[in-house]
Amino acid sequence: MKKTCMRSIAVLLSLVLLFAALPTVSAADGVYGPYDYEAYALEDGQSDPIRSASMSSLEKGFYNLLNRIAEGLLQIVTAIYPTPASWQSIDSYQGENFLPGRETYATEAAQGNAWYLGYASNSIIPEDFEAGKYYIGRDLTNRLAQGVQDDNRVRAVAIDDNSGEGLVVFAVVDGLGVTSADTRAVRAAVLDWAETQGIKIAALNLSASHSHSALDTQGVATESIYKILTASFKNLFEVGEDDPRLKNAEAFKEFYVNTTIETVKEAILDRQAGDLYYTQVDGSDYIKDKRGLIAPEDIPPIASLKFVPADGSEGIYMADISCHPTSFSASHGLLSSDYIYYMEQRIQEKTGYHFLFIQGASGQLARMGLNVDEEQLPEEERLGATTRYSGKVFADLILAADDGSMEKLEPVLNAKYMEYTFTPENDILVLAVKAGLVNNAVYTTDNPLEPVILMEEGYVELGGRVGFGIVPVELYPEVFYGSEIIGDLSWDGTSWDYAAMVDMAPEGVDLYAMPLSNDSLGYCVLDNNYAFFGHIIGDEIADEVLSLGGHTASAVVTHFEELMAACQ
Repeated sequence: MKKTCMRSIAVLLSLVLLFAALPTVSAADGVYGPYDYEAYALEDGQSDPIRSASMSSLEKGFYNLLNRIAEGLLQIVTAIYPTPASWQSIDSYQGENFLPGRETYATEAAQGNAWYLGYASNSIIPEDFEAGKYYIGRDLTNRLAQGVQDDNRVRAVAIDDNSGEGLVVFAVVDGLGVTSADTRAVRAAVLDWAETQGIKIAALNLSASHSHSALDTQGVATESIYKILTASFKNLFEVGEDDPRLKNAEAFKEFYVNTTIETVKEAILDRQAGDLYYTQVDGSDYIKDKRGLIAPEDIPPIASLKFVPADGSEGIYMADISCHPTSFSASHGLLSSDYIYYMEQRIQEKTGYHFLFIQGASGQLARMGLNVDEEQLPEEERLGATTRYSGKVFADLILAADDGSMEKLEPVLNAKYMEYTFTPENDILVLAVKAGLVNNAVYTTDNPLEPVILMEEGYVELGGRVGFGIVPVELYPEVFYGSEIIGDLSWDGTSWDYAAMVDMAPEGVDLYAMPLSNDSLGYCVLDNNYAFFGHIIGDEIADEVLSLGGHTASAVVTHFEELMAACQ
């Protein structure tokens, strides 16, 4: 009876804390229509700074007290909640399906080097899709998709320099995030296949576009309350693997993973020789920090890459953009990959080329000046107009930069990866995994109260000019580009004494962030601005609640610096 009561309390506290973790900053509603919306665009300037910039020490003290109470309750709930039998000890982990990258770091092209790129894209909307069968991956509201606004896809690019060191794959799924378990499943299948084909793979990255209106690729938005209420029983008695209520969700997971595997294979087989070009694009006229802390001149630039096949066939544009795809609200109940779909549509319309979107260090960065005055449009054209207009604007920025001045990159490809264990200070993710909301990999240790998560970071460099810092968290721009871009604002009054990740690249390399890669482990804010419940209550920003804890950023930056030391 005592154990039953304790489990019941754990479930109730889980509900309270998990609902408290819901984001309170929601995506703005979108509208729909053709591309000629410049005349209907609404004025939209930079945001005012958030409250914490001037919050008194008394207010912060009160919020910190609430933080300690909430964290203590969360630790109790997590400790009581039964651990899934599938969790492995970290001592038994042997690096399964982790790829360390290429053996050597090259600084110049060797004889015989040449660029080879392949592309593939497939829909991840199941053929049996119907209204009310599958979930939108936005939050814990169990929002069933009622229709399709535009496609959800997985796109993959396979890159090689013909050096024999192995190719590098980037696969991006239209969704809020991907998990380590799904990433490793994709790698396992592709690596087995590649071995039969005699193909060497140095790196395989799976990341998310972070669209807030796409299918639930993580699982957190699918039958969340039901999972929380039943997972403790299932964990304790090791039952419920074939739960009929979760049948559709599990079928979609399997479908999306298998589709990703096949898409990666197709991209690898599609490789062809050609030239790779690069330029940097200023998108600051259309991107703002919703907190009002990052000035327009400090908005991260867009990286634009273009591959031109030697045989004149369809090429590939790739763009790393630090701007949330949240122009189409999940509240519409329709599936959408957001402005990414319309960027691709515009680029294909104008050039016939394929497109790969990479989410940059976004934090609270969102579109600016791209909202459309829907009241001025015919009713049948309103839904999705902002989304279409945003896609057109960003696509046109990429195309305008391709004016003959793009830099041709030498065929030199580098890739290095590392992994390390991290003990979460905030148990939200651990509890979510225990409750079956997500299937991120968590490992047990000798201390039952301190499970660990594997953090995987990577660095890929193209032509000695363009680099990508690959991390499993959702990076705030100031972590990647340096705290100077937000001034001396902090929650605890201390300084941030770590170098900017962007400055760790080898000389002459423009470095860009590629977050939410190979896992989705929550937000990554500066250690000295981590407030847990302080910001959600004071500023209506929930990001610290959905974080691994107050030392996530310092761990990510420190290990990335260690990784980059091997590339100097």
